[in-house]
Amino acid sequence: MSNYGEDNYGQDNEGNSTRGLMDHFRRSDSRNSSQSSNSGPPRHGQQQGHPQQGYPPQGYPPQGYPPQGYPPQQGYPPQGYPQQGQGNSPYGNSPGPRPGSNMVGGSQYGGNMPGGDFSQEELEKHDRTEKYKEWGKYAAGAAAIAGAVGAAAYGIHEYRENKEEKEEEEKRREEEEQARRRREEEEARRRQEEEEKRRQQQYQQGSFSPGHDSAYGESHQGSSYQGGSGFRPPAPLGRPPYTFDQNDVRYADPSRSSVNSPTPHEYPQIRQVGGDSTIKIGSIIALKHNMTGRFLHTDRSHSTESGSNQQLVFGFRWNPDENDWWQVLPANQDSPVPGSIVSFGTQIRLRHLETGRHLHSHYNFRDQRSGQNEVTAFGDQTNSDENDHWVIERWGDGGYGQKWGAHEVVVLRHYVSGMTLHSHDILIAEDVQSVTCFGPGNEENDKWRIQCQ
Repeated sequence: MSNYGEDNYGQDNEGNSTRGLMDHFRRSDSRNSSQSSNSGPPRHGQQQGHPQQGYPPQGYPPQGYPPQGYPPQQGYPPQGYPQQGQGNSPYGNSPGPRPGSNMVGGSQYGGNMPGGDFSQEELEKHDRTEKYKEWGKYAAGAAAIAGAVGAAAYGIHEYRENKEEKEEEEKRREEEEQARRRREEEEARRRQEEEEKRRQQQYQQGSFSPGHDSAYGESHQGSSYQGGSGFRPPAPLGRPPYTFDQNDVRYADPSRSSVNSPTPHEYPQIRQVGGDSTIKIGSIIALKHNMTGRFLHTDRSHSTESGSNQQLVFGFRWNPDENDWWQVLPANQDSPVPGSIVSFGTQIRLRHLETGRHLHSHYNFRDQRSGQNEVTAFGDQTNSDENDHWVIERWGDGGYGQKWGAHEVVVLRHYVSGMTLHSHDILIAEDVQSVTCFGPGNEENDKWRIQCQ
């Protein structure tokens, strides 16, 4: 092997020349590595990257280098080896940038594309491909977002449709339930009207036999009587006997009204105390229907449906409230002393404590459901007529001339018509039980009990 600087370095020996070149590059690399490790930042006035003074070493390169005839001109490079600028190097290294180009390795993308000398058209094509890839990513992201938005919108739409369907179904069921209740109420009302008509026929035929009083356990089964065990009220003064016929229309006597009456417009209110059960003029009482347990009631919010447009009287609830209290007053043209004891058979008026109107009945206006004479609250403290007069009787025998006690079961007979205060299990509306003036007073639905305040 020849050494660096020997005279035979440039001999025309291909094997020796090759070995000499390899030794030379090894020594050169060793020196460059040593200088690189010992070098520091450039000194003042010295430009980085420029050769320093004394470099290259004296005598380098040696004379006769490279050897004559190396590299060979003919047949080099070997056939099939890539020529400069072809860009198909197996190592991916491009021969270098084009003049005036900023590309590294012959490409503006650096190591992201294969080396070699590419044309402008190829570079633009590659650029477009990369952009298309980026756009494809954006398009895929946008499509995913649009899909999510569409799915959310679809979900909202389905939720709204389901909610609307449920609301419609609930509304339909509610309407069906209301229609069912109306049918049941109408059917119950029809049956009650038929029962009431049947009872009216029995009254007219004199064959009615009252049944068991479920509220107080009194039984009248098998008994047949008229007006409570054969009791018949006396005929009104100067008038024919009562017929208890609604077509036998009778009118109030104008002379027995509040006009020019000596009866005081007001009486002191008397409340029962100390166990005293005797009813007096001025006593405050409530009337409870014996069969249904509802209290006689009126208020300003209910009017009749018959056309009289007067304040409706009806059976309300099972405990008295402020609209269930009435004051016992004398009939018009009578002027007893306040606190006088009331006897059975006496004509009285009942004034509603809350509204000041009187318990009233008349012909020509009838209850819309039963066809019986209606009962209303009419007039005021200064306006009253004979249709406000009622005869208080004890159930069964009338009890005329005996003191009216609060423990007695009573009948209130309308003085003009002779028919009695009556109620039944017919509802005009919820908690509005029909109260009428009907019949001679010989059945359970004519019975009332007293509660004192």
